[in-house]
Amino acid sequence: MITALREITSGAINLLFPPTCVHCGREGALLCPICVSESTLVLQNVCRKCAEPLHKPGTCARCVAEASSLDRLYGSYLYESPVGSAIRAFKFDDVRALEPVLGGMFNIAAMSRSAADLVVPIPLHKSRLRSRDYIQSEILARQLSERLGLKSRNDVLVRVAHTVPQSELPTATAKHGAMLGGFATSSNASSVVTGKRVLLVDDVFTTGSTVRAAADALKSAGASWVGVAALTVQPIGALK
Repeated sequence: MITALREITSGAINLLFPPTCVHCGREGALLCPICVSESTLVLQNVCRKCAEPLHKPGTCARCVAEASSLDRLYGSYLYESPVGSAIRAFKFDDVRALEPVLGGMFNIAAMSRSAADLVVPIPLHKSRLRSRDYIQSEILARQLSERLGLKSRNDVLVRVAHTVPQSELPTATAKHGAMLGGFATSSNASSVVTGKRVLLVDDVFTTGSTVRAAADALKSAGASWVGVAALTVQPIGALK
């Protein structure tokens, strides 16, 4: 009954105040079909760990040298396209109605072949959660786990360092340094992740510092493989 009333109320509100696209302002949808079609998919010829463009799929020299504990990046769209505007509205302007739109935009073809056992969202530090009131990666992880038919666990990874937001740090080196030791695992993590293939979920991947730190913690707790599903990516080359 409550769900039905909410749907009726939502429908009435949409009739009176049609949603407008958060990117272009067209009426009809929070992210209109035109902006969805104009959002740029991540190409196939990119580094499997950071999405830097390559002549053919593989691992770039920088990622080989770093020997990252992150095993694979599954990026769906480039951040510098209309979907990036939707993520900013979802993340910073509390437009939570974008949840099904963004959750449905993950390109799950390659993820479906990852043999992942469970999905784990990138958590916020508790101090930032108090100011934001929700964790966007948890919402996206719930949507993605349903599409992949996997269980989503938000109780195994803990953000222990309160850092400056990655978007405010000037260089890749600064981003990486800020995240060293940034995550820990909960007391039940080993029983959940030992020997398992874990798929982290985040909204934006830039230098990979955040997810690499999370992967370090999960590998230390016994995970056999850690990948990340990022709705958007912003390769380091695009930041120069």
